[in-house]
Amino acid sequence: MKSLLIGITGEMGSGKSLLSSFFEKKGIPVYSSDKRSKFLMNQTKNIKENIIKFFGNKSYKNNKINKTFLSKKVFQDKDSHALKLLCTIVYPWILLDFKNWFFSQKTLFSIKESALLFESGSYKECDLIITINTPLKKRIERIIKRDKLSEKQIMNRIKIQIPDKEKEKHSDIIIKNDQNISFLQKEAETISNKIIQNIFKYGKRGQKN
Repeated sequence: MKSLLIGITGEMGSGKSLLSSFFEKKGIPVYSSDKRSKFLMNQTKNIKENIIKFFGNKSYKNNKINKTFLSKKVFQDKDSHALKLLCTIVYPWILLDFKNWFFSQKTLFSIKESALLFESGSYKECDLIITINTPLKKRIERIIKRDKLSEKQIMNRIKIQIPDKEKEKHSDIIIKNDQNISFLQKEAETISNKIIQNIFKYGKRGQKN
């Protein structure tokens, strides 16, 4: 039996990475789409060449992705054409990278953490989907502290994501992350136990076999 795939998603600053870290501490493999995409953008020649071709030489600085420059290009585009183009360049490589990672896993279940799980269409490959929802005010506070962005910059990025209400319609588990860290840790423990108990009952998208 192959590893069950659990998708974790939520809007920017919702606590996806923190939730994933609790699963990882329990020995559950986690694929972070954000971390891997940054790695691939820095290491994959084809990606680098195409990003420079379409976004300019300033896209890389000292042979590393220039996040400040590229973010301005992508998130100040009101029609999201730049973001779609960037996804077209990077996503096929992320997909291949993820597949290679996933099929090497031997655990009962594995986790794919992605802010764009629905936007990319990769939710279709998940057996269960967890959406983590955090009040906007808390998310903005976290992102300002973490990424040193302005509130306007944050809102520009949030606007391009599918709203949590839409994600929740297609999710199996919804976490309201409006309490403390220990609450989120307990949620991870409860969910992990629930998945293990039902590991043989579920097929794609949480439907019983």
